[in-house]
Amino acid sequence: MNSVKSDFSIIIVNYRSWEKLDKCLNSIFKQKLLPFSTIVVDNFSNDGKIIIFKKKFKSVNWIENKENVGFSKACNLGYKLVKTKWILFLNPDTYFPEECFSTLLPYCNSNESFHLVAIKQLNKSLKNSYPFGIFPNTLNLFPFIRIIERNTIKYKQSKYNLSKVKIGYPDWISGSFILIRKFHFEKLNKWDEDYWMYCEDIELSKKASMNNLNRVLLNSWYCIHTHGGSSRIDSFTKIKSKTEVIISTNKYIMKNFSKKYRLLSSMVYLSNEIIQLIILYPFSKIKREILKSLLSYLIKKKPFI
Repeated sequence: MNSVKSDFSIIIVNYRSWEKLDKCLNSIFKQKLLPFSTIVVDNFSNDGKIIIFKKKFKSVNWIENKENVGFSKACNLGYKLVKTKWILFLNPDTYFPEECFSTLLPYCNSNESFHLVAIKQLNKSLKNSYPFGIFPNTLNLFPFIRIIERNTIKYKQSKYNLSKVKIGYPDWISGSFILIRKFHFEKLNKWDEDYWMYCEDIELSKKASMNNLNRVLLNSWYCIHTHGGSSRIDSFTKIKSKTEVIISTNKYIMKNFSKKYRLLSSMVYLSNEIIQLIILYPFSKIKREILKSLLSYLIKKKPFI
């Protein structure tokens, strides 16, 4: 296949997702339109496998962290090597059909109103996994209320509606695939490193909204996203990841909710999560460890003060 390089770079953050990363990189290098540079930031996998991958994928720019710094900081470290107009932030557990980039990039180049771009994502069963959502607020922190809001007040952003249109405009798009111009990424002050993992994509989209930058979903293109590549490797990582979901959601509340409601929203959200963990405490070691980790964080960090 005759491939040409284009004015975009890909940044992938990896943590022991070697098998999926291998498939991801192979799908990238089979494209008719190649990225100018592919950057993989390894978050201290510390298993020796990076040596094999460096030999196999010699054109990749590898960054080896001395600790697991989380998703946001790792992306920002990778960004330091970017010299192109476009940046694609990509999860290692994704892969593409062969002609994805050769049509996607020219299309985005021709549309100046496409600022943060997502494409359709299919799971391993080839079903739509809906890589988008509505911004959290005081009421929709509870899933059943969020479903009602998304299908009534915000029907245009319902999963059904956004999956049927050619071009959609969700509140936020998933960090597993975000194509963005370097200029706009800098305007948004990059990824917020307060988030170790989770909600950093919602935060980036929220900042984009405040800066009148569109979040765009293009359903004519797709990738396969098998999910959970780095967050379910072992019990320690699973506990850390599940705890970070709660911590990051609370950080988002404290950063973005109105001053009038943020403290109440935070307390209600955390109380609900803690009660659920207490109920499941006798039955699950994972839940017990998540509760201990969460309480340790709350005592140490005192997020309400």
